[in-house]
Amino acid sequence: AVQAPVLQAIRYAPVPIRGYGLEPLLNDDFSSSNFSALWSSSGRGDLAVIRAMGANAVRLYGDDPALDHGPFLDEASSLGLRVLVGISDYPYIQMANSCKHTLFDCYDVIKKQYSQLLQSGFFLENRS
Repeated sequence: AVQAPVLQAIRYAPVPIRGYGLEPLLNDDFSSSNFSALWSSSGRGDLAVIRAMGANAVRLYGDDPALDHGPFLDEASSLGLRVLVGISDYPYIQMANSCKHTLFDCYDVIKKQYSQLLQSGFFLENRS
């Protein structure tokens, strides 16, 4: 029998420590191009560090479908890292008409948000 590869993932959300004069984050989508200084090989190289620690996947949080994730996905792929796409809490509790405004009937809100994530680059043409 063929064994499926074991997934060894690390959660990626490098939230800065508060209280050091840092302004509030305008967006917590750390896999967007806005934060390439953290994860790219031309920056701090977080993804290379994750790979060097033995991980073969990275789990994301706070993904914003309006932002560009292509460079992050390319960097992860070049390092042999799979990407597990998360979904932000934005459609659950923050946006207008969020789940908390629909008596937590979240199906339509979350379906739309996740569909937008897939359409904005988190879904490859080869359906992987």
